[in-house]
Parts: sequence; C-alpha cells; structure tokens
Amino acid sequence: MSLKISVYVPCYNAERTIGACLASLIAQRRKPDEILVIDDGSTDRTQLIAKRYPGVRVIHHAVNKGLATARNTGVQYSKGDLIGSIDSDCAADPHWLRILAEELEANPELTGVAGAVNETERSTIADRWRTYHMRQHYGRGVVENPRFLFGANTLFRRSALEAAGPYSAYLRTNGEDFEICKKIYANVPDARLRYLPSAFVHHLRRDTLKSIAHAYWRYQTYVSWSRPHLRSIPRTLRQTAYCVNLVWRHYLPWDFRNKQRDLIWVAFYITAVLPLLQFRQHLKNRADLKRIRKKLEAAGTAASGN
Repeated sequence: MSLKISVYVPCYNAERTIGACLASLIAQRRKPDEILVIDDGSTDRTQLIAKRYPGVRVIHHAVNKGLATARNTGVQYSKGDLIGSIDSDCAADPHWLRILAEELEANPELTGVAGAVNETERSTIADRWRTYHMRQHYGRGVVENPRFLFGANTLFRRSALEAAGPYSAYLRTNGEDFEICKKIYANVPDARLRYLPSAFVHHLRRDTLKSIAHAYWRYQTYVSWSRPHLRSIPRTLRQTAYCVNLVWRHYLPWDFRNKQRDLIWVAFYITAVLPLLQFRQHLKNRADLKRIRKKLEAAGTAASGN
C-alpha cells in the first residue's frame, strides 16, 4: 500500500542552499505528497526563495525559536502517514525518498528509517575536518536499531512521532535528533529503526576554522549545557579535557595515518578556542540560574503578600 508522505525542511538564514534543497525534493523519483518549509525567523532571503518553488508551503516563525521547535511545527502541519525531514543545507539524491518509503511500506514493523549525509564541500581544511571527524552516517552497511538517526535525513511513521511526544524545545540547535529517537525507543512498543546508506543526501555546508570549532563544541557539549544548572568548575574542566583529548588522541592520529597532516591546524585552533567557549558558557549558566532564582523569589514574595 502506498502511504502519503510529507517532507519538511527546517531552516534559518539558508538562502545559499534552500534552492538546491527544494529542487532536489521536487526532482525525487518518489514524489512527496507535500513539501513544507519551516522558516524559523530568517532575516535573509530564505522565505522569498522558497516561495518561488511550485507546490512548496512555507510556514514562517516570526522569531527564531530553534531547530527542535521548527521540527515540531513541521510535524504539526504535515498531513502524511510518513513524515520526512531533510536539512536546508542538504540536497537529496533522486532516489532518496523512494528508498526510505519503500523500506517502511515493505516492513510494517519498522518505526523509522534514515540514510547517510555525505559531505560535498571539501575545499578548506575546516570542511575536510568536518568530513572526517563529524560524520553524519554509520558507514556503508545497513545498521539495525542504531543509537539514533541523524536528523538531516529521516523518515518516520507519524504514529511513532505522536507516541514519542514533541521534540524537546529546550534543545534549540543540537541533540534533538538523539532525544527523539530515545523517546521513540522508550514510548513506542517494539520500536525498530534502520539506517540505509543507499538513501543519501549531499551536505552543502561550508565551514571556517571558527565555525567548525563552535560546531564541534556544540556537538560534544550542547545537551549538557542546554538548561541552566549549577555546575562545579571541576566538572567543566573534566568535560573540557575530554573534548580536547578526543581531538589529540583520536582525530589527530587518524589525520597522520591518512596523510591529512594539514588538519593539525584545526586541532590547534580547537585546543585554543574550546576552553574559552566552555568557561563562557559556565558563566552564562550561572548568571541564568541566578536570574531564575530571583524571579522565583520575587514571585514567592508577591504570592505571600497577597
């Protein structure tokens, strides 16, 4: 039985890549029944470009609310039995949706499927470092029940997303894909996920040394910093040491073994920048927690006065 498919694209200031993304969806061998663009408060030409593509529905957030909230909007407004997502800086292979949809239609016990995110931009050392060390795939073989499916390339049954509950809005920019898969495994009886490398999208992201250092920091630490909380300095130091050691004891030896010695500059840059990012976030969390406590105290004083 052919199921109705919705595909949504969460985006924020994506004018460079949104056109390629939407063109790739329109060119799919298995056509989506609807395409939604969730414009999360963009201040560039993203919305204008998206509206040029026939059959694309644009839903606009007046302010930027974060990736997790944009995903919730995509699920809420979609009408399909299957709900797919592709990031705005990706372009799908023409057979991408056909492969994912046929897998779910042929295997009713499957809850969700996803494919590989292949890097196409490799002109700078930052882009090549991302290609080798921030991979969004599980290799060339099919993987049953991976820890999570990378959010840039997924297709879930609507029933599974509804049972799992919404994406966690406090995870504004990272970790929401891991969290939703965790919820699916916990809340959907006999949940099964599958990774299919043949269903791939091309990642069009471009990085600089600064942006790759920030991306790596968020990837490694974002979930632990996502809510204001009192954290000891020793814990922050341990996390910082772990992230830097991973670069020097794992990634850098790989670079030398594979004759990518120029990537050492990324290791030096991350080593210099990541501690600063960590302690800036440490101070921000303490300040946020202090403001929250003051608000609660003020609210308590007002309530007692009444």
